[in-house]
Amino acid sequence: MSTVRFVTMGRPMGPPALRRFAEPLDVYDLSERLLLSGEIKGLALSNNLDQIFLERQAPLLETFVREGGRIQVNGHVVRPFLLGLSPWRALDYHGPSDLRITPVTPHPVFEGIDPLELLYRTGVPGTPTGEELARLGVAGFYGRGYHSRVPEDGTVLNGIGPHALPIDVLYPLGKGLVMAHAGNDLSMFSDPDRSTRTLGPRLHAWLEGTL
Repeated sequence: MSTVRFVTMGRPMGPPALRRFAEPLDVYDLSERLLLSGEIKGLALSNNLDQIFLERQAPLLETFVREGGRIQVNGHVVRPFLLGLSPWRALDYHGPSDLRITPVTPHPVFEGIDPLELLYRTGVPGTPTGEELARLGVAGFYGRGYHSRVPEDGTVLNGIGPHALPIDVLYPLGKGLVMAHAGNDLSMFSDPDRSTRTLGPRLHAWLEGTL
């Protein structure tokens, strides 16, 4: 049984990149018995969860991380439900260049990934690259905003926009780690024919503590 859970609200939606490796868990089934049993090593929180409920579970989530667990948060944080998270801020953008993704600090989850393949999404068959990808693709799915604050001991992994504002951050909490992405679920970008194909498996490995 996988030691990683993909936390959703109801039936999981979107590409099953992470769900191939992680068993779905309804957010309302989070419990002390489950999280503090030692069986679960990592949680990936989908971007559409009930943050009011997560706020009520803040002590449990914090204890889980402090005791060595790992949590990967996706989406627009409105209610910071875990110590170190900050509210999402929207970018003032007018074109793809205002949304470009810039690697800031190397991390194995993002190793070898072309930032253009995070910025642009396309339904066109094949694997367009470079100028063709920019011509055919739509920008902004990876994110259109950023974390308003980075914890003092946190690290910015990727930036967004001309000022490389923090869209992916990593910070320690007790014995564990939190990775926060201010956009759609990271696993949805794990496309099999692109450099991003490693994103799902590497994210899973990071969550279980083997990467």
